Amino acid sequence: MPVSATSIRSTQIRRGLFPDTEVAQRIKSALLLPIGTVIGAFGSPGTVALTFDDGPDLDVTPRILDVLARHGAKATFFVMVEHARARPALLYRIRDEGHEIGLHFDRHDRITSLPNSTAFRRMRRAKRDLSELAGPISLFRPPYGGQNYTTYLFARLLNLTVIGWTRQGDDWIEQTAEHSAGLVTKDLRGGDIILLHDGLELGPEEPRPTLDRARVTDLVLDEIRRRGLNAVAVGQMLGKGAPRRTRWVR
Repeated sequence: MPVSATSIRSTQIRRGLFPDTEVAQRIKSALLLPIGTVIGAFGSPGTVALTFDDGPDLDVTPRILDVLARHGAKATFFVMVEHARARPALLYRIRDEGHEIGLHFDRHDRITSLPNSTAFRRMRRAKRDLSELAGPISLFRPPYGGQNYTTYLFARLLNLTVIGWTRQGDDWIEQTAEHSAGLVTKDLRGGDIILLHDGLELGPEEPRPTLDRARVTDLVLDEIRRRGLNAVAVGQMLGKGAPRRTRWVR
């Protein structure tokens, strides 16, 4: 049976012989507007967004803030409301030093494991409580990045933009700071969103790594500068470039 040119081209696309161009990515991102999680930005070749989860932490967050100040970098901190309420002075320091505060939920529970009514109620209350502490909140990252279409809709109903990531340092496991930083910076490009942790919420059976997360941040920022990039908060990057979205269900 003869094979049509259209069939050949479709096979080539599936095999990656035709590159996934930025134009194609922009079209896909636009089509995903109703359900797409933001994982980066188009039109931001000179910047990357640096984000931290699970804090604020009494030990690590101040050291990371010192590193950011030394590099002249900004970041977005996705905070847990229970930690923010217990450590308001540290939350205010994050804000007063020009960093962005986003919501990471009230506690580090997987939202997709909760009944829908409970998930929405807690998300709404968490946004309200954090806004009372830190001012208006517009960005949200669910714990573990765990999300389904229902919890995504809840976030959007609360006027929250869900933020994922494209690069991470696996900084919740034992390794050297150099290795963790290398995971972040390998193939790093402008418009990426980096996930690191200032706090670290682990299960009761999970060993706590001795990894120096402030040192990881320092190494990442050294490499970012070496490549001629700037580290900024998510909101800063999205203010200059169009959001890059993907279907994010996990």
